[in-house]
Amino acid sequence: MKKSARWHSLNPKVKERIIKEQQAKAIANKKKREPKADKQRRMMMYYKKAQGKKKLSNKTARPLSIRDENRISLSSLQDSSSSSTTYQGTVISLTDFGAYIDIGTECDGLLHISQITREEFISHPKQVFSPGDVIDGLKIYRVAPELKKLQLTLLDSEKGEEENGGDDDEDELALMGLNNDSSEERVDPDRIPLEDIQIDDELWGEIKRVTNFGSYIEVGCEVYGFLHFMDHPFFGLVKEQHPSEYMRVGDRVRVWVSNLDFDKKRVQLTAMRPKTLPILRRERF
Repeated sequence: MKKSARWHSLNPKVKERIIKEQQAKAIANKKKREPKADKQRRMMMYYKKAQGKKKLSNKTARPLSIRDENRISLSSLQDSSSSSTTYQGTVISLTDFGAYIDIGTECDGLLHISQITREEFISHPKQVFSPGDVIDGLKIYRVAPELKKLQLTLLDSEKGEEENGGDDDEDELALMGLNNDSSEERVDPDRIPLEDIQIDDELWGEIKRVTNFGSYIEVGCEVYGFLHFMDHPFFGLVKEQHPSEYMRVGDRVRVWVSNLDFDKKRVQLTAMRPKTLPILRRERF
């Protein structure tokens, strides 16, 4: 009786706080007694809900529904592939090799990283784009209605590209080992095959392209060799110095092979003489 009288005499707000605390304790005790399988199932449901919310938040809104009848068919774009007509598009998703952009056609167009800019090397499209960005000045590069494929470009058309059909860019990508579609027919028979190169081989080459991570070097092989900026002897002489300040296009360099990847057709180079090689000594007579 004394306890019930004391309970009734408490302030309503105090009663509410005590009830909430007791309920929280009861839930915590119940979770302690929860079987391991039930706990794993409950945590998996939390994870799936969090993943679903993340996907919804990352989803890019399209200007037109993908099933809208007003979308442009790819067959009507075949005649405009060589014209100077520009389009506005919305970035839908990013990949390692480019960005998929919605320009109002029946399928998204691919803007390859080689078709973004000539001013600098872009290793990943996330350096310049984000999903949801609106891009102006897009042009039709290639159209294949039967395959439902559309390629876009931001580059100005040049005579060389019109005559060669853009093969120079694909050849350069193949030499750098960035074009996975390169076939054996594209390999120059006069170039050194990867099988004839070994670790620690000394090579002379010319720098063809400088990136934020290093440079691509023409060494006469079937692919360009890559020299990381940390493998250059001038690295670290000046703090936070960009590789382009001590590696310039056209420079002749002496390098050694540090790693070979035959599956991906890549050659890793170093400009510092390997310690595994014997030391050259001048004989005295």
